[in-house]
Amino acid sequence: MFAHKPLAQRQAPPALPHPHDAPFLNGSINPPLGLHANLMAKLEVVYMLYKSNTPFALEAYTGFLQSLFEMSMDVAKEAIAWIVYADDERKYNAPVMAMLIRHEMLPLKEYDVQLAKLIHARADGIIDFAVDLIRICLLLSTMTTLEDHVLTVAMLHDMVKEKDAPANVVELVDDLEKQANALYMDVKGDINCLELRMLFSQWARICQHPMASDPMYRQLVSKILAVTTDDDGKCLFFRLCIESFANHFTRRTIHLIDAFGKLVAYMVMMEGDTEDAKIKLYSHALSTLILVLAKHHGTHGTDFNQKPFLRVLTAIFTETNKLHIETIDASLLVVFSDALYTLQPSRFPGFAFSWLQLLSHRALVPLLLVAKDNKGWVVCQKLVVALLQFLCPLLQRRQLQKATCAFYRGTLRFLVVLLHDFPEFLCENYMVFAQLIPHGCIQLRNLVLSAFPRIMHLPDPFTPNLRLDLLPESKQAPSMVCSYSDALGPWKQKIEAYVKVRTPTFCVEAFEYLKQPERLGPFVHYLGSQSALDESIETNAATAVYKYLLTNMTAEGSYLLLNSIADHLRYPNSHTYFFSAVLLYLFDHQPEHIKEQITRVLLERLIVNRPHPWGLLATFIELIQDPDFWGHYFVRCSPDIERLFDNVSKSIKRTTA
Repeated sequence: MFAHKPLAQRQAPPALPHPHDAPFLNGSINPPLGLHANLMAKLEVVYMLYKSNTPFALEAYTGFLQSLFEMSMDVAKEAIAWIVYADDERKYNAPVMAMLIRHEMLPLKEYDVQLAKLIHARADGIIDFAVDLIRICLLLSTMTTLEDHVLTVAMLHDMVKEKDAPANVVELVDDLEKQANALYMDVKGDINCLELRMLFSQWARICQHPMASDPMYRQLVSKILAVTTDDDGKCLFFRLCIESFANHFTRRTIHLIDAFGKLVAYMVMMEGDTEDAKIKLYSHALSTLILVLAKHHGTHGTDFNQKPFLRVLTAIFTETNKLHIETIDASLLVVFSDALYTLQPSRFPGFAFSWLQLLSHRALVPLLLVAKDNKGWVVCQKLVVALLQFLCPLLQRRQLQKATCAFYRGTLRFLVVLLHDFPEFLCENYMVFAQLIPHGCIQLRNLVLSAFPRIMHLPDPFTPNLRLDLLPESKQAPSMVCSYSDALGPWKQKIEAYVKVRTPTFCVEAFEYLKQPERLGPFVHYLGSQSALDESIETNAATAVYKYLLTNMTAEGSYLLLNSIADHLRYPNSHTYFFSAVLLYLFDHQPEHIKEQITRVLLERLIVNRPHPWGLLATFIELIQDPDFWGHYFVRCSPDIERLFDNVSKSIKRTTA
């Protein structure tokens, strides 16, 4: 079929329609009795395969041969060795070879090497065969990529430069250039896209070579940098590389992704003489990757494949992390983190799980949080905020999808790592994170609020007659970021003025201001932190405002206010001491329904799985140790509630005994 048609009319070997009888015929073959019989069957099938002249025959005999390969590894090795290495003109049949490649029966890398050697030696008939095979594999179908035939194409490309180059070779190379340039007509300028693809293909092949050395890497990277002289050229090169494995991602293209990560690292290392030039190139690589990801995410929708982008980002981060260029390491880390922030799940929900996996990388957060300055802390805070901004709205839905539950578990594990390895980070940013967590996500909130400095030894909250006011830590203000209070705007000055001089209209104005729930957390904390600790709770300015708000707010508003107060019951510090005293005072001096709400807020944070904030435990224990507590109606309002309180009481008594 293919041997007699003109070059322009040749088609790729078509796949059989589904369903078809060929697979059933293939499955009906009985295994031969011995190796000799298997070899004879193989020879017969190979002979018939090369004599085939119809699509059905090509497909059927290839399937038969594949079955024989599966029955005997010895037969498979011998047949593949003949197809790849034997100097036999009979095997120069492009349609047959293309069918074997389509069924993944040949080691493409080894075959490419051998075919390139034969072209170099000008073996009889090899040029026409190679041209036909490359045309079928790369132009008439997408069964392989340029990277699979890089040495063969390179040899044919070099032949074009000769004066007496065969016409079919010139035509093939011209068609390959047109195909490579077609997608980039508006941006490529004077750059030959086929040349760029071949440079990347050669790089990928070198990375696979066991004898590859640093001088070899540097030589090829120097050539790439010489071809891509300006920013546009580099960005186009990065785009070509990324799309080469993103558009046709299979298990065979994984090595291209890893090679690209290594290439970016080498280009950063060898780019220019200034630090800014290296950082700029790294930024261009990540920006191009983001644009390609955004295009795929928008085009494919729910069919978006995040695997290649996860792997390439991991490869880039890992390889550049190995550079250890002290003058730019921190800047490269910030650039990568900014790219990760740009890819946050709220913008690219189809990339959410991969994004969380990148954020959880064993090296990323440690590098950010152990940096000498606070830039890493600021960047890490932005990333955690982006994580919670995406997750928390999903958790407020009535029915949670399996994907949401899986993402929640991943987030929980990530925060557990932060709690264990970097508790100070959570301590300083707890207000920012707590503002984003829904009140129904109690375990997630408790996890953030349970952090305490590693140098601190927490006293046992079950210690009998424990008094927070006697702890030296209760006189020390906790370290925390101040950005949370920026949302208050001019109300910061109003609060500071009210603490000094109590104006009668402040409470009324505050009540109106707090009708937007998101303002409640910063207001409650800032008012409490500005109040004097040496002043009694009864006469404290913050207590007066809290009492007014509880009296005038709805039940929902009171619940949110009490939750905002409970958010500051953390490790021993001046804030924990103050807000614990406020809650206990409000319980003693507020109506029964407020007492019930206070109990509910504390109890619902304690009946979930650990961890539990130290200040929360200490406050609740002090509350229920008062004998009068057990006389309230809400403790005995139903058998289930009564049983719950009895179990809590017994548990505390056993612990304090």
